[in-house]
Amino acid sequence: MPDGQDGTMSNAGSIAISGMQAASLRLQAAASNIVNQDSGGYQPVSVAQSPAPDGGVTASLQPASPAGLLAYNPATPYANLQGSLPNVDTATEIVNMKEASYDFRASLQAYKASSEMFKALLDATA
Repeated sequence: MPDGQDGTMSNAGSIAISGMQAASLRLQAAASNIVNQDSGGYQPVSVAQSPAPDGGVTASLQPASPAGLLAYNPATPYANLQGSLPNVDTATEIVNMKEASYDFRASLQAYKASSEMFKALLDATA
């Protein structure tokens, strides 16, 4: 293998692992938003994902967009005891959780395929 070049099989596995980690973080963020939606002053979170230089993705938590801030309107039927509307859309968060679950499964399948190919390569060269 030339100097400075990673093995394709191990690189494929690490890319899949980064996808699983990002999906897991997205699932945690959605669950946290749902659980804390009625907490006073809770700031929802979202996950920012970006491509990693060596392949895969990096993911980090960040505050959700300012559009999700609390609004004071005690007359609305959805207002909590303090008169604030919930700052989390439960339906959107459930969809986010399902998407994260499917993304995790897809990355897991990619990891399994990478592992099986690597094992077959080792068996062929042994």
